Amino acid sequence: MVSINTNLSSLMVQNNLTNSTNGLNKAIERLSTGYKINHSSDNAANYSIANNYEAKLSSFDMAASNVGMGSDLLAVAQDTISSMQDHGARLHALITQARNGTYGAQSLTALTQEAGALISEIQRMYTNAEYNKVSLFDNLPLPEWAKEVKETAGLTTDLTPKYNGFIENPETYTKDEVAAMTRVSDVDTYAAGTKYSIYTKEELATLVSKVNEGKIAASAEFVLGDDIDLSDIENWTPIGNSSHAFGATFNGNGHVIRNVHDDRVSSSYQGVFGQITHDATIKNVGVEGVYVKGKNHCGALVGCVFGKMINCYAKDGNVNGSTGIGGIVGQVCQGTIDKSWADIEVNGIGTSDSYGQAGLVGVVYTSAKVKNSYATGNVNGKKYVGGLAGHATGNTTITNCYATGDVFASNTTAGGLLGYGSSNSNVYNSYATGNVTSSSDGVGGLIGQSSNSNCSNSYAIGNVKGKNSVGGLIGYSSSSVSNCYSTSNVSGNINVGGLIGGTSTRVNNSFAEGVVEGSSSFIGGLIGRVSTISSLNYENLFSSATVKGESIKGSLIGGIVNTNDGETFGNVNIVNAKSLKQDMSAISGTYSSESGNPAVEYDISNCLNNIKQFDEPKTTIQVGIHGDESSKITFNTGFEYDLSAILRDIKSDDSYNAINKFMSTLSDKATELGSVSNRLESALDSIIVNMENITSSLSTIKDADMATESSRYIKMQILQQASATLLATANQSPSIALQLI
Repeated sequence: MVSINTNLSSLMVQNNLTNSTNGLNKAIERLSTGYKINHSSDNAANYSIANNYEAKLSSFDMAASNVGMGSDLLAVAQDTISSMQDHGARLHALITQARNGTYGAQSLTALTQEAGALISEIQRMYTNAEYNKVSLFDNLPLPEWAKEVKETAGLTTDLTPKYNGFIENPETYTKDEVAAMTRVSDVDTYAAGTKYSIYTKEELATLVSKVNEGKIAASAEFVLGDDIDLSDIENWTPIGNSSHAFGATFNGNGHVIRNVHDDRVSSSYQGVFGQITHDATIKNVGVEGVYVKGKNHCGALVGCVFGKMINCYAKDGNVNGSTGIGGIVGQVCQGTIDKSWADIEVNGIGTSDSYGQAGLVGVVYTSAKVKNSYATGNVNGKKYVGGLAGHATGNTTITNCYATGDVFASNTTAGGLLGYGSSNSNVYNSYATGNVTSSSDGVGGLIGQSSNSNCSNSYAIGNVKGKNSVGGLIGYSSSSVSNCYSTSNVSGNINVGGLIGGTSTRVNNSFAEGVVEGSSSFIGGLIGRVSTISSLNYENLFSSATVKGESIKGSLIGGIVNTNDGETFGNVNIVNAKSLKQDMSAISGTYSSESGNPAVEYDISNCLNNIKQFDEPKTTIQVGIHGDESSKITFNTGFEYDLSAILRDIKSDDSYNAINKFMSTLSDKATELGSVSNRLESALDSIIVNMENITSSLSTIKDADMATESSRYIKMQILQQASATLLATANQSPSIALQLI
């Protein structure tokens, strides 16, 4: 039967043609794209899975790019460190050359000039090393005021010995002028205003006998005409004693007294000189090869100074005694020590109450001044032990000085520069680099304990270890501290701080770096414990120290004790302060100082609001596609160094220690960055494996089977052609039927 009005055959063929055309188009799409899933309608579930895989693949590709940039950053850092190591090796060679002892002042100047040029280049590389504007080495976020403190704290004048061991030119008189003077052996008494020459140890011994008999005038002057060797004198009798102190002028004129031996443990005022009066001056003389063992007030050059000691030095040997023991002077009282230095080992051998042992001067007393001087010897003492001075009290000042020796106190109170300062004894423009250790309280990198004595423009960098009240700069301070800093690693028990262990007064414009570790309480990045019942104002404080402690710890201040009766509160105001963000508050809280009292409620929110915490400067490389730590590699390219000692005296032990520490720092950092590079390479390998696995899975889900699709294409093409032919035939059938009617 043929339907004229409705051509069912044509409609059926048209439907088949449409299906075959769609099948052909799909086959063409799959053959042209290579994918069997091009739309969600192709396979909704697999389409979603494939999109997720593609997103991961894109993220892994970016992670691989991140690793590449991280590797480039490390390559820049490592190449720069390698260049710095080359310069450091040359510096090491120059220092070794200078220490040979065969070079004069002109040669040493040339060596120092080359060293200065190398240090400048090292500093340039250190400062300018960066990757995409990211500073690599000098990356500590120091505030501008702290940078200024770091640049200006310490010495204000050059203390380098430029004249064969002397800081200033010691040659006051020519050889002919000395030869024209009256020799001490030619007269019995010494007249005022007259100059006398000393050439031999016998003549020096003559001076001893005449001074100790009271036969010299105050204004007489005694001048060395040659170096003097005292090696064949078993126990040297000091020039001047408590009955007849030396009251004239002794001018070494650049000469050296060698091999001083004095072993009388029950005697005091030991040294080349025993005691000098207010009118006396000792100047321009060196002492080498010293062994002094006495009781109180002993030094390599002078036991007790009431007058002046200027441009002198002492080296090679040791001084031993009880109270007031120093590398060059035992005690200075109402006098002055200026432009002098000592490299002498000092040992405290008295009872536990013996005090004041130090590398330069044991006790600084009553309006005395120590300035433009330094000490490099190690000190092993009892109480009030310091790298430069042991005990300072009574309106004294220590200005423009430094100490580099290690300090140990068996009893109490030790400081890298000053053991104990009290009664308005101030420290200015000074620093200490030695390690400080005590088994007791009051231990500081610069000052052990400071009571009513101010400290400013100073710093300390040696490691500090003690019991209670331990600080990178000062162990305990009841005095003002300003424009100071410490980079020391500090460890103790209670009241431990990166700058100050405990304080009851103001601290301004000061900062601390390093690691602070306490086994008990009141542990702070800058200050361990603040104690006050009055108002305290702190301004410009900064700490990047890492803090470790059991309890009452803060990234800036361990805790504040602001009441001594449970009721009276002091006001602590902090302005412009920053500390390293750690798992603690900037200040742990406030506490009662009464034994057994509970913690006192006191609002410190105002203090905390003025303290900003910052993250440690680190570089994080995103090496994965997740947000957790497993997808990150974090490291710190930054480091610090100090080569200033080389410019002060290229041939000194300090210079040798500084370059060795610098090379060790570079080596450690290169090793650290090399390990990070290896981690990045491993991360890149892992990323590649993940990308290969995802690509394989994605291919399985999404890629088209080309043979199957080709067969499908041919099939659909045949069906389309057949449908087209049948459609034409079906469309002709109604016309034929109409022709028959």
